[in-house]
Formats: sequence, structure tokens, C-alpha cells
Amino acid sequence: MKKTLNAREASLLALNRIEDEGAYINLALSDILGTQQMDPRDKRLAAEITYGVVTYKMTLDWLISQAANRPANKLDKIVLAVLRIGFYQLFYLDRVPESAACNTTVELIKNSKKRGLAPFVNGVMRGALRNKETFPWPSREDDEAAYLSLKYAHPQWLVSRWLSRFGSKQTEDLLLANNNAAPVSIRTNTLRISCPELIATLKEQGVKAVPGQVTPEALIIEGGGSLTELAAYRSGYFQIQGESAMLTSRVLDPAPGDRVLDGCSAPGGKTTHLAQLMNNQGEIIALDIHAHRLALVESNCRRLGVDIVRTQCMDVREAAGELGFFDRILLDVPCSGFGVIRRKPDLKWSRKEEDIKKLAKVQKEILNAAAEILKPGGVIVYSTCTNEPEETDEVIKAFLSFHSDFAVSAPHSYLPESWLNSIGKYGIHLYPHIHLMDGFFISRLQRGSN
Repeated sequence: MKKTLNAREASLLALNRIEDEGAYINLALSDILGTQQMDPRDKRLAAEITYGVVTYKMTLDWLISQAANRPANKLDKIVLAVLRIGFYQLFYLDRVPESAACNTTVELIKNSKKRGLAPFVNGVMRGALRNKETFPWPSREDDEAAYLSLKYAHPQWLVSRWLSRFGSKQTEDLLLANNNAAPVSIRTNTLRISCPELIATLKEQGVKAVPGQVTPEALIIEGGGSLTELAAYRSGYFQIQGESAMLTSRVLDPAPGDRVLDGCSAPGGKTTHLAQLMNNQGEIIALDIHAHRLALVESNCRRLGVDIVRTQCMDVREAAGELGFFDRILLDVPCSGFGVIRRKPDLKWSRKEEDIKKLAKVQKEILNAAAEILKPGGVIVYSTCTNEPEETDEVIKAFLSFHSDFAVSAPHSYLPESWLNSIGKYGIHLYPHIHLMDGFFISRLQRGSN
């Protein structure tokens, strides 16, 4: 009979995949938890520990180094993974008793190929427990970037950038927000059901949903559970999507009958939202450079009952002369992703500062290429799930300097009144610590009609 995994064993498997194979945290967890017969509470704890370890990895390694009296990266790989799980519970999970954090960590190593190192793991855990309050944290007064970096587990180069741009308080608020779980939001598929009907349907299926804060089709889910296993999901009544992403499609504001290009479409959340706003009338060409990701777009279209989307494996930079002209173009461009760290904590460890400049070059090329295939009077919405200036305002500024027939069109009508002061010269910046949504930049560019 197949052994049932407990929460910490499942978390260890997921963390090993993330470290060894470069797997995305959500996919690693989904694969492991989806194939195991586990108590739902164990699944939730496994997910919480895994996300927590990845979120605080740098700080956990520093703490482990202090307690073990040797650099964390000199420890055996499996021992380090096990200690990260133990230290996360010890330092960040209040509801797990300290004794349970220690005991389960020792059991975890005993059940591995490195069971002979159980006494070492036990000693490190007990030492950390004894010295929990006396670790030599950096002084904020001596080096604020180092202090905030270690306290909130973000790369120091990124913290330094934000300190110079936002100052101490805003930076600390942003770091704190990035370490808190993002709300789970869904987009009602109004092609098939209304929001009130979906709220009632979800209630019947044991899920509480309340209206979102900005877009009319958004619902916030209260409580956990796997939404993709619900009958309402399989019936195409909703799409799991962040509200910032929904706002992007709203700002583009396509009309029924329009010809629309989604230049970077996979996995199809925005593509299908555009179709919904068009009442499934018109034409949407959905591009992506990865065929396997376009399959996700097609799958979402089928599930949601969208039939006006045509996918094409193509780089939007090569679309001129190939696809004709469009009324509306959405460019949710590849970016550093720092606005969604709370959903994807692994990306803050994989990104480097030099990536920002490389990405900005690609973003400018994409935007310039899209301008060549936009009709007079048409609209391009350029969006990123990051707020770094090189990828946002500076891209739009450079674009406008070469395209005098374009102007930024402020998205006033799509925003709550209290957010209007967030609209800058080149677009709107959304932040998790201010707007309680994913960090996003959205710029609406209107072409003159002549």
C-alpha cells in the first residue's frame, strides 16, 4: 500500500523540485499535492510551509548559518532543505509549537537517506530554540538596506533600489506586503453567468465569494481549497485571475466587433477577458512564442465558451506585414515580475539587476513593433507586473519620443476616485501595499485618427 505523505514530507518533495529542477513553486506543489491522498489540512500546511520557505529562504539560511556555526551553503543539500522547513516553523509559524517544529524536523531527516545526520539536525534545531532571541541581526542605523533585506528576505540590491525611490517607510510597507499571501480572486465569465448567480453557485459548492474592489466581474474568494476542482470552474463560470490583470483588459476597452491583438497572450486570462468584454463578437489574434503555452490559451477558451480567438505561435516583433491591422492591441510584456512577488516568491531569488535592462530592450522592441500594425484612432495598452522605471515609465517615454502620433490616454473612467492620484504622466502604477492588488503598470496609448 502506498504510504501517505505528511505535510512536511510533501513540502520537502516540492522544495527539492524547486531547487534541483528549477520548477515553479505553484506547479511543483500542484503536481505533488494533486497526486497524493492527503488530509486537506496537511495539504494546506504543506503549501504554507513551501511558500514560507521560498519566501524567507535567504533569511532562513542566515539563521541556519548562525545556529550551525557554518555557512548554510556548506551543508548537505537534503540537510539544508530539512532545516529550512524546521526553521520556518520555528521562526515564522506561530501556530506550530516549538517542540513540534523541532521533533518533526528530526523525524524528517530520519526518514531520508541522511538519517545518520539526525543528531546534527537535532542539535542545530535545539540550539536555534535556545538562542532564538540573541541572533546578531544587522543594525538598521548602520546599514538600512542590509537590515531590511535580511528582515524581509529580499535581495539587497532590490531593497537598495526601492529605498532610493520610495524612502524607508514605503519600502518597508512594500516588503511586508510582498511577504503576505495575496488574495485569491476570480473573474466571473459573464458570457455564461452573472456575478450574483456565481456567488450563489459557489456558496452551494461550499465556497464564499464577495465582490472585488475595482472591476465589476471580480470576486474575492474567502477561505482555501482547490478552485479548479469545482464544478463551477469546469463549467466555465469563472477564471482565476488577479484584479490588476483584469483592470488591464478593462483599460483596453475593446468593443464587440473589434479586431484585437493580444501580443503576449499565454496562458489566456486576459485573452478570454477581452473576448468577454467584446461579448464574444469580433476577432482576437492571440500570440505567444511558446506553442505549449498557446495550448493553455486554447484550453481556457474552450472551457469558457470563447470562440473568437485564433492563436498563432509568433513573436509580436515579427507581426508587421503578417497579420494585418488592429483596432486594439494588448501588450502584457515579459518583465521582471517584481509586482507579483507575493504570488511568486521564487522569482526574487532568480532575477538579477542586469535582467531589468535586458527586459526593457525587449519591451521597447515589442511596443515599437505593435505601433506598426495599429489602425489610426486605435489603442495600445502596455502593461507589466512590475514597477521598475526602466520597464515602465522609461519605455513609454522613449516610445513617445519616436511616435508623435501617439499620446497617453489617462484611464480615469476605469479607476476608483481614490486612485486617481496614482496616475502618472505615462500610466498608472499599482502597488500591493497601497492598492491591495498585484503590483502593475498600465499605460493606455491612443493613436491619432489622421
